[in-house]
Amino acid sequence: MKKTYLPILLGALAGIISYLITQDLRTRDAIGIVVLMAFVYIHKFILPKLGEKIETKDWVAIFFLSLCSWYVSWTLLLNL
Repeated sequence: MKKTYLPILLGALAGIISYLITQDLRTRDAIGIVVLMAFVYIHKFILPKLGEKIETKDWVAIFFLSLCSWYVSWTLLLNL
């Protein structure tokens, strides 16, 4: 459960931060992807502290869940 909810939560948080950083800067949207990658990297430190062992195959799921929730939250905020 932690390996599912944490990437969704951190991905949504990355989407909010991406929106706040690139609010009116349409030429610098690549910064949002850098924020997403930083939040994916944070999982490397948070999940072991929660008692979860991260295997190689888990990174695909972590990245996919983070990417989807980041994209949805950022897109919703950009359309407000």
